Amino acid sequence: MTPEGMAWLGAGLGIGLAALGTGIGIGILVGKSVEAVARQPELRGTLQRLMILGIAFVEALCLYALVIAILLIGKGAG
Repeated sequence: MTPEGMAWLGAGLGIGLAALGTGIGIGILVGKSVEAVARQPELRGTLQRLMILGIAFVEALCLYALVIAILLIGKGAG
């Protein structure tokens, strides 16, 4: 397999696995936040802010993987 093909394969696998992990992570985070609000409804605002902050951090990891995938594709094409 050519280096360009390996770069495309690595980029595809990298972003695919990152998206899968991000989806699982956000699903767990939101599920646990809903459970926490069901237990203590008076803390809904605080828990919602923390949940959104957590989602932003998890989503940032997927964006880093996207940047690395784009760099891999650029290296393979050159």
